[in-house]
Amino acid sequence: MNPAIIIPAYNPDHSLPAYIRQLRQQGNLRIIIVDDGSAFPLKPIFDSIRGIEGCTVLTHGRNMGKGAALKTAFRHVWEQCEEVTHVITADADGQHTADDVIRVTRETVKSARGLVLGVRDFIHPDIPGRSLFGNRLTSRLFKMLFGTRLNDTQTGLRGIPRREIRWLMTIRGERYDYEMNSLIHAVREDVEIREVGIRTIYLDDNASSHYRPVQDSVRIFLKIISGYFNGRSLYVSSAEREFAEET
Repeated sequence: MNPAIIIPAYNPDHSLPAYIRQLRQQGNLRIIIVDDGSAFPLKPIFDSIRGIEGCTVLTHGRNMGKGAALKTAFRHVWEQCEEVTHVITADADGQHTADDVIRVTRETVKSARGLVLGVRDFIHPDIPGRSLFGNRLTSRLFKMLFGTRLNDTQTGLRGIPRREIRWLMTIRGERYDYEMNSLIHAVREDVEIREVGIRTIYLDDNASSHYRPVQDSVRIFLKIISGYFNGRSLYVSSAEREFAEET
């Protein structure tokens, strides 16, 4: 198996290169970073990452959103990395330990199908209120509408076999709503979803996160509801919906 780690990054702090070196030390993994239009003064961070063996940096000229960054990386893997068998997406804000990324990687490479979600423990006392509220509400709404209980609908740590990348490139959404649309498609199309427990880490009350509690939560809730009533709304076009359903 030949997995790769994908990390979308928007205005990351200076600890990101050290985090990537930790990941590399865990198993000599290929790392793909997407600089999603970060501020110019942060350019040295990405220059440093380019100097790390096994790392590729893709760049957006302006901030386009997490969903757009993920799809840029997926297209890169699909078109230019034929040897990559699985990808694992992780966040750049320090929430996912290197050990947890490897744990999800090991579970992911067991199969050529399905998705793996790194699930946080929301009983943890240090979880910020905005994260706890958003996850509980979306999990309950998702279960009510789609009949599937997902314990962490907003996790950014996900394992994806190569075959699933094909339909993930067709899913609508440029920001955090993209990840929810992907889960809705997976449940609608009976894609297996496995969950792996991971540590719950929030640095400075999750201050480095670019998640907007009100705006992004409303966007996600609306996507869940629209995805229930109109499955075609998940896809960029009807042709791409057909492309997705062929997998």
